[in-house]
Amino acid sequence: MKVLIICRDNIGDTLLTTPLLSALAQSGQHQVDVLTNNYAAPVLKNNPDIRQLLYYTKLHHRDEGQGRLNCLFQRLMLMINLKKQKYDAVVLAKSRWDQHGLKWVKIIRPGRVIALGEESHPLITDLLPPASQSQQHISEILFSLGRPFNLSATAPGKLTLLPDAESANNLRNSYAIDPSLPVYALQISARKPSQQWEAARFAELADKIATRHRCQIMLLWSPGSRDNPRHPGDDDKAREIMALCTHLPVKAVATTTLPQLIAAMSLSRGLVSSDGGAMHIGAALGLPVVALFGDSDPACWHPWQVKHKVLQPASRHVSSLSTDEVYDAFLQTIIQ
Repeated sequence: MKVLIICRDNIGDTLLTTPLLSALAQSGQHQVDVLTNNYAAPVLKNNPDIRQLLYYTKLHHRDEGQGRLNCLFQRLMLMINLKKQKYDAVVLAKSRWDQHGLKWVKIIRPGRVIALGEESHPLITDLLPPASQSQQHISEILFSLGRPFNLSATAPGKLTLLPDAESANNLRNSYAIDPSLPVYALQISARKPSQQWEAARFAELADKIATRHRCQIMLLWSPGSRDNPRHPGDDDKAREIMALCTHLPVKAVATTTLPQLIAAMSLSRGLVSSDGGAMHIGAALGLPVVALFGDSDPACWHPWQVKHKVLQPASRHVSSLSTDEVYDAFLQTIIQ
């Protein structure tokens, strides 16, 4: 059976779909293709469970110098290719189906369309009732889309993410990372204000770790300026932290692409990060994770199937977390 998984969401949601991809591919009964966007595609590159990785560029994600017409023409070519594939089934990999995914279904016209939701649609042949998101992890919710395929696996396994070994080696050499010393990653960026921990706190945490443990610390962040309307970044925050850490073995690793971020994390032995795509990258790489949660639900979004510690203050804002709280979680989760 030729199956297309449409996964249009962000990095974290895309990674949380990989247990479903694995179960389908490893059943031996299905050829699995994935349609995603160019922003999330790198987390699926080299995934052994995917026969074809197909992706398109959202207009607000197009590269500098790439015109709208060029972007739309590439999407048209992709639509023509998808229609020729004659898929037996399409799965809308989303906790609730939406019209954006159905636009692709109208073009592909597969034999079956499987989706989660309560509201029916003429194009959806297998509408599965959604579970309560307060009771299940998103990975479990997405895995339930495999029910019509009668998979032998009854629960989602670990996430799948394969870093590029050459990129990791180049990064290690570029930043003079000593392979004999453990590397701990501090990922300082978060899109939602409630998930953002102050620069001074990250600097204090780096000081506690570096002065008490023989190690290297890797500082990671979303590149760019905070006022970039398309991709807000934390270059200023990283500079502020580094200015406070001149006496410490902290390396500011400027990962300008998602593959570079994946490669950098693959060199680490543990991760401290706010909830978000980077946190799920760490989990997919098998790292122990200290996860800082603001107003998102840890039951739905905690690091999947790795050793982790979730810190969520009563205020639902990570600014309420003290450096000592995060360091203690680091000791319990990453050092021990």
